[in-house]
Amino acid sequence: MRNSFELTANRLAWAGLTPFIATAVLGSFNLWSGLLLQAFLVYSAVILSFLGGIHWGLAMAGQFDRPEGKLVLCMAPALAAWLVVAFVPELIALPVLAACYLLWLNYDLTQVTAPWYERMRRPITFVVAGTHFIWFVVIMTALRTA
Repeated sequence: MRNSFELTANRLAWAGLTPFIATAVLGSFNLWSGLLLQAFLVYSAVILSFLGGIHWGLAMAGQFDRPEGKLVLCMAPALAAWLVVAFVPELIALPVLAACYLLWLNYDLTQVTAPWYERMRRPITFVVAGTHFIWFVVIMTALRTA
């Protein structure tokens, strides 16, 4: 049963990269880049919020000694994502969101100790951060050639 759960979690997590990769690739070919960049940023904010929600679920399941503090902390990704996407220019939002993913990965792996989770999360997070970098390069290139 555990292997089936881990396999499903891995498949869904890797499938969740599709919007990140598809929008970055299409945007790099200058196809619907304005619309796709907005879709990318919204999806990025949603997924970052989801990562904080994992800790909410763990706190509810009694996995933490002091769950109240964890509940407050697990709101940080959602709030950061919302603030960045809503109020920060795209050129700044992209590296800030990428940094948020990397910082939350660091925190996440100190709290969730299942080896399979780390094996899944680490490469996926690096791909996500990489797609933010691709979008950053796409925008910078467009600005230089404009």
